[in-house]
Amino acid sequence: IVTSTPALQDIASMSILCSDKTGTLTTAKMSIIPDSIHAAEGFEKEDVLLFASLCSNPDKKDDPIDRATLQAFEKDEAGKKKLEEIGYKQESVIGFNPEVKRTIGFVRKKDGNIMTVAKGLPAKIVDTSAGGLDSGEIQWKCEKAGEKAFVAALEEKGKDLSKAGYKTIAIAIYEGDAREADAPVFKFVGLLPMIDPPREDTALTINSLHHANISVKMITGDHQNVAKETARLIGLGQNIHPGEEIRTTANEQQKKEMIWQADGFAAVLPSDKREVVLTLRNEYGVVTGMTGDGVNDAPALSAAQVGIAVEGATDAAKNAADLILTEAGLSPIYGAVLESRRIFARVKSYVVYRIAASILLVLTLSIVIFVTGCAVDSLLVIVLALLNDIR
Repeated sequence: IVTSTPALQDIASMSILCSDKTGTLTTAKMSIIPDSIHAAEGFEKEDVLLFASLCSNPDKKDDPIDRATLQAFEKDEAGKKKLEEIGYKQESVIGFNPEVKRTIGFVRKKDGNIMTVAKGLPAKIVDTSAGGLDSGEIQWKCEKAGEKAFVAALEEKGKDLSKAGYKTIAIAIYEGDAREADAPVFKFVGLLPMIDPPREDTALTINSLHHANISVKMITGDHQNVAKETARLIGLGQNIHPGEEIRTTANEQQKKEMIWQADGFAAVLPSDKREVVLTLRNEYGVVTGMTGDGVNDAPALSAAQVGIAVEGATDAAKNAADLILTEAGLSPIYGAVLESRRIFARVKSYVVYRIAASILLVLTLSIVIFVTGCAVDSLLVIVLALLNDIR
C-alpha cells in the first residue's frame, strides 16, 4: 500500500535498506527450549519459566516474547503444578519500553503481599543503570550486581547462548512492591533463552537485493552475538557494532565512517536507528530505506526517503511509513524495487524518444529551409509537431 507517491520513484533509486530483524528478517515466532534455561543459585528451571509467565501480558498476543513465554509455560506441567501450590496471581504489568528494555509484573501472593517480577535485557535486569540511567519508573540492582565473578559468569553464559543464536531474557524478583521501595534489591532468578529462526526466503531475497545493487544493514535491539549469528544465516556481513558505539563515539567523522562501513547495529535505541538513517541520507547522499513495525521505529521510518512498515506493524509505524507491506518478509520490497525500476525505465525511454524525435523534426525543417530557401508556414510546423506527437 502506497501512502506517499514520491516513494515509488525513491525506491527505484534506493541504494541502502536498513532492516529491523525480528518479524522482517526472522519469523517472529519465538520458541523456548526448556533444556537451555539457565537457573541461578537457589532456583530451578521451572522457577525461571514460572516467574517469566507471571511477568507476561496474556492479553498482548501480538508480542512474540510474551506469546512464546506463555506457550512454553502451558507445556510445563511441573511449573503449572508449582503455581497451583503457591497460589500466585498477576495483578498488573508495566509493559515493555524500548528505552528501558524491561517489563515489570506485580503479583499477589497467598498471604496477600505483593511480589515484583521483572524480565528483560540481562544487563538492565541486573542493574537498571547499566548503559546510563533511563526513564524507568522503578530503578534497582540485583543482590550480586557488584560482584565481578557473578557478572562475568552471567555475561559468559549469555555469550554462549547468543553465539548459538538465542535471544536471552533475564528474570529477577523482589519480595515486596518495588514501587514503594526507595532502592529495591532484587534476586536474580535466571536466563530464559529464545530462538527466532530466519524466514525461509530471507537469504534469497537479500542475495537478490545485493544483485540489484542495494546494500542491506541489519538494525536490531537484540544482543550483538545474536545479530551476528542471524547475519551469518541469512548471508549478511559480520561487521556488526553495538548501538552504544553510536552514542559514545565522540569523533563525528569516525562515527560517520563506522555507520557507512557497518553491516548492522545491535542493542540499539530508537534514537540510534534515526541517526543511522539520517547519516546515510544527509552525509553520504544515498537514497535510504528503513523497515520497521513498532512505535519505536516511527522516528527512523519518517527520516528515511523510503519508510516501509512491514506486515502487522502498529498504527504509529504505518502512519510514519511511505509504503505498507501486506505480506511478511523482505520479498515484497524486492518486488517493489523491480516494478518501480521498470516504470522508471519506461518513463526514461519515452522521454529520450520524445527528445530525439523533436531534435529530428527541428533538424529536418532547418535543412529544408536553408537548402531550398522555402519558408514554412508556422501553422504547418504546429500541425506537424502535433501529428508527430500522435505518432
